[in-house]
Amino acid sequence: MRNSISSIHPTAQAVQDALARFAAEGAWRKYDGPYLSNLRSLLAATLGREYARLCCSGTFAVELAVRSLQLESDEEVLLAAYDFPGNFRAIQDAGAIVCLCDVALNNWVPTVEQLEAAAGPKTKAMVVSHLHGALAPMQNICSWAKQKGLVVVEDACQAHGAWIDGKPAGAWGDLGVLSFGGSKLIASGRGGAVVTNNASFAQRMTIFCERGNDSYALSELQAAVIIPQYEYLPIDHELRRNAAKNLLHHLSQFEWLSLVQLRILEQPAFYKLGLWIRDSILKMPPIQQWVQAGSGTAVSPLSVAREYVLQKLSAHPIEIGPGFNGFMRRSANRCRQPVALTNSRTAADSTLVLHHSHLLNPQTGGSTIESVQAAFEAMHQEMMY
Repeated sequence: MRNSISSIHPTAQAVQDALARFAAEGAWRKYDGPYLSNLRSLLAATLGREYARLCCSGTFAVELAVRSLQLESDEEVLLAAYDFPGNFRAIQDAGAIVCLCDVALNNWVPTVEQLEAAAGPKTKAMVVSHLHGALAPMQNICSWAKQKGLVVVEDACQAHGAWIDGKPAGAWGDLGVLSFGGSKLIASGRGGAVVTNNASFAQRMTIFCERGNDSYALSELQAAVIIPQYEYLPIDHELRRNAAKNLLHHLSQFEWLSLVQLRILEQPAFYKLGLWIRDSILKMPPIQQWVQAGSGTAVSPLSVAREYVLQKLSAHPIEIGPGFNGFMRRSANRCRQPVALTNSRTAADSTLVLHHSHLLNPQTGGSTIESVQAAFEAMHQEMMY
């Protein structure tokens, strides 16, 4: 039966209908049935890959992708020093050494220049993530990696629905990684996937996971929830992208904020919309007082200023928080740091991320873009006087 609430979002309605069919069919008892098979086929077709391996999470999917490379214990995987913390651990757990590179200036992703500066004779692969609405320049990265004989693991966990130079995010790397975690653009509470065209990588992933059965499996129920969300992904993607453009235009009036720059040939996916706090915020009287008082536990004036911003925004009904802490302070016993990580440190100290739920309103019934704008305007007025 259709939900009586006429305002229910079409994606939510599609999931409800899929769950009703799933229950009627009794499919919950199956280890591996038609829903998982259909999802594998859907992912392979959507991303133009021959093999799609489903698993328990996006974090494990990164580990599984790196494990499929069969790296030696002294071989390295490049990773940006500003990235999701689970990716650092995933490389370690796969038995390789993390080699940190910097991100581009005023960005959260590396370019070829940052990757090349950090690469060494033991470097065999890289994990490249799309973060906060910024997309890594995959065409250049993959061309350079091919010349150097390096494997690219493309982490598209935050980028469902994004396109880069005519191809979907996750389709560029030798292996592409997706997440279906509970807060993601396509969600089933938990879950992940790895896609590839390399038969050897696919076989190694299967061998590692098969221990009498699939030890890191996605369930039929999760697959049943994921599949209908793909039908509405382009619609939701367009709504989020347009809302993000409008919000970025509005926030451009605040000179103490830096905003993500969108390339003409990109269609970013905003799982979290990223913003940076500029150094100029430190000149504002309330921020100066806050920093001088030593409020909070942050380690730099810019991150102290960010605490002030987040505290003021917490009075409003918006879901916004800091970005990642980064890996700049990891010891030499845990990774190699061949280059200065200046841009990554700035990103870790200054990043704000707004959850994508705000970019679908009023469809999702939560706080609207206008509420987000009003929150920033109220805070800006407090900082000016």
